Amino acid sequence: MITDKLHHQIHFGLTACIAFFIPVYPKLLALFIILLTLNWLVFPKKIKASFQHLKHNKVLFVAIFFYLLYAFGLLYSDNLSFGFKELESKLSFLILPLVYAGYSQETKENITKYLNFFIAGCFVYVLFCFGYATYALLKPEYTNLYGVEYDLGWNYFYYTYLSRGFHPSYSAMFCVLALYVLMERIKNKLLKPTLWVIIGILLLSVFILLLSSKSGWLGLLVMIVVGAYWLIKAKKIKYLMYTSIPLVFFILFNIYKTPNFSERLPNMESIKNAIFGKTNENKNVTTGSDGNASRVFIWKAASEVIADNLLFGAGTGDAKDVLLDKYEEKQMTSELKYQLNAHNQYLSTTISVGILGLFLLLYFLVEMFIKSIRQKNYITLTFATLVGINFLFESMLETRSGIIFFVFFLVLFSNSLSGNNIKITK
Repeated sequence: MITDKLHHQIHFGLTACIAFFIPVYPKLLALFIILLTLNWLVFPKKIKASFQHLKHNKVLFVAIFFYLLYAFGLLYSDNLSFGFKELESKLSFLILPLVYAGYSQETKENITKYLNFFIAGCFVYVLFCFGYATYALLKPEYTNLYGVEYDLGWNYFYYTYLSRGFHPSYSAMFCVLALYVLMERIKNKLLKPTLWVIIGILLLSVFILLLSSKSGWLGLLVMIVVGAYWLIKAKKIKYLMYTSIPLVFFILFNIYKTPNFSERLPNMESIKNAIFGKTNENKNVTTGSDGNASRVFIWKAASEVIADNLLFGAGTGDAKDVLLDKYEEKQMTSELKYQLNAHNQYLSTTISVGILGLFLLLYFLVEMFIKSIRQKNYITLTFATLVGINFLFESMLETRSGIIFFVFFLVLFSNSLSGNNIKITK
């Protein structure tokens, strides 16, 4: 028979595993969530506690309702096969709020430890990516590009070649959150800015820059500005120099010396052409010539789909089909060929389940944003800001990795905000 102590130890261990493997190996997360759920089901006292606490935690209750809204969207979908896959991938919105509602106090007490495991996972992942890139550079490892075996060389240290197992936007988001938690602990004198800590911060920062994710760059820029403000206010200029000078040299070197890095900078000409649908020579443009232009075309097409299905959406199963149909109608050949999603979670949710889905999605962010400011809980504020930014550029809740990351920390932080602030210890 499982004792109360053992039950809580299992819950803690599995939660720690989820936190660690979110940025390392997402394929294991489903197993940990299943075990976490089984541990909850064999303890009736916690099941009862979960349903009692749900009515006191609006965020968890809304997360469950958000999942049920997608289930309702299946009723008016034709593509049931895709719809059921969507429901399966979004099961975390139903399971994790139910499970963790009964562990509100335990979450408050252990949130710092869970963040420690997450940060450790980020460092393991960063070291693995750099290690693999170095191995591929020295071996060398050849890649098939358009039928030609090609040695990518230093390109293995950039963008999708560097990020192993994740889209660079997700890898960057994980590392920016880990970077902020480290900075917050230094600010609160819970972590000394030793040489190894500074090296760790620089390692995360360089990794984010090399990932070449625009949302990652934006998140890092915010962290740099906030960190510089803290250091200047605390009169610790030498630490600002230790971190800022190497980063400035690194950025300038890559912009002027590395084509792959500079190519990720926004091309304003192509963006302008996509917005107006014409070139300077007054030639029609219907498809994107690069990632930035494609996003503009996709957002315009998605907006038209939403206008036709504003109230209830196109349905959980048909959302992707109607968007692809719109690509074909507007002759967006590149976007249609690669079957690109909306690249914006606000648009994706509205296409699937309508204006109510968008309202619920915004509720998660606004609720965390307001409560974290009131309670001066800046880690949660950072999480809400990061997610809000990434929702603008990626359909984050259309992938299992993005869903589990969002729901897991949404649940943990909402439990912490439901009472006292996050408990921070050395």
